[in-house]
Amino acid sequence: MGKLLKYPKYALITIFTVLNVICVVGLNLCAYSAYISPASHPRLAVLGMIFPVFLVATALFIFFWMLFKPKFMLISIMGILLCAGSVRTYCPINFFNRTAPEGSLKVASFNIYHLEILDQKEKVPLGEHPSVGYLVDLDADIVCCQETGNLRRQEVRERLDKVYPYSNFEAKQKDMMAVLSKYPILSETPVQFDSKTNMASAYEILLAEGDTLLLLNCHLESYKLKPEDKDEYMNIIENPEGKENKQYIRSLSSKLSKADAIRAEQADKLAEYIESCHHKKIILCGDFNSSPISYVHHRLTQVLNDAYTRSGNGPGFSYYRNGMYFRIDHILCSSNFSSYGAKVDSHSKSSDHHPIFCWLKDE
Repeated sequence: MGKLLKYPKYALITIFTVLNVICVVGLNLCAYSAYISPASHPRLAVLGMIFPVFLVATALFIFFWMLFKPKFMLISIMGILLCAGSVRTYCPINFFNRTAPEGSLKVASFNIYHLEILDQKEKVPLGEHPSVGYLVDLDADIVCCQETGNLRRQEVRERLDKVYPYSNFEAKQKDMMAVLSKYPILSETPVQFDSKTNMASAYEILLAEGDTLLLLNCHLESYKLKPEDKDEYMNIIENPEGKENKQYIRSLSSKLSKADAIRAEQADKLAEYIESCHHKKIILCGDFNSSPISYVHHRLTQVLNDAYTRSGNGPGFSYYRNGMYFRIDHILCSSNFSSYGAKVDSHSKSSDHHPIFCWLKDE
């Protein structure tokens, strides 16, 4: 009788071991997919988006084996260690670098969604829009904004100009960006890449006499998902066993892959621009439309440091609508800057993006 009881136990352990190995392999495939350009292999880019699924599953196996077979915990632990850099990039934990020293620059990036009103039936005057009030209260030294339709309206500028006396606005068809600054903006230069609606620009900021900063603001290629695409995504999340899910997944994957390929080329152009410039102080802000586990993020962090990875805590989801939770808004800086207190402000819900900000100190 004892032998008969052992066989189901061994079978279950074998099944769970195989599942654990599958999770570990999937986790590392997702992590290292960021090293391959979607311009060459578009379908691989989607793997980075499901990295957190495999990460959570792999971590859960640690607790499972802790209760039943402690030595089997090594499967998950080794799997996580193999991609520890990606785990830290996705969900950093920083107990230090929280308090910024005197003289630090407070820098922010915020996609303000054209100052549209979310989840409200009644519109408010533009000058009283919550995003405008947020920017005023934020009192940053430099703010990079994306999707800035209506930000140039007089009633908005009357409030913003009191805090940010210097500003620059750029437009490309429907896409618009702005830089708000307490420091003079000396020049603006577009960074050229192929896109009908998305863009990037470089600005020279005068911090002090003889001390300039190169600031880049970008809004990289959007997925351009229509309302029906987002409805399909929600159907997959709410009803994973749905009969039409395979068709939805193929359709969404195709759209995501095309945008990822375009965005990869844009990231290459941005990285090349940064590598060719002669500025010692460089900050890149913007809506990358890419998660931390992506080729775009990997390519740009080859030339700059991610301020959130170095001083933020947790996954920091900056996009939070339609059941999609990703950190796609980023602040990167040159190696001569130290980052402090990076945060995605989830309390601000006046846009479909949360703002991200940090303090940077030139060391």
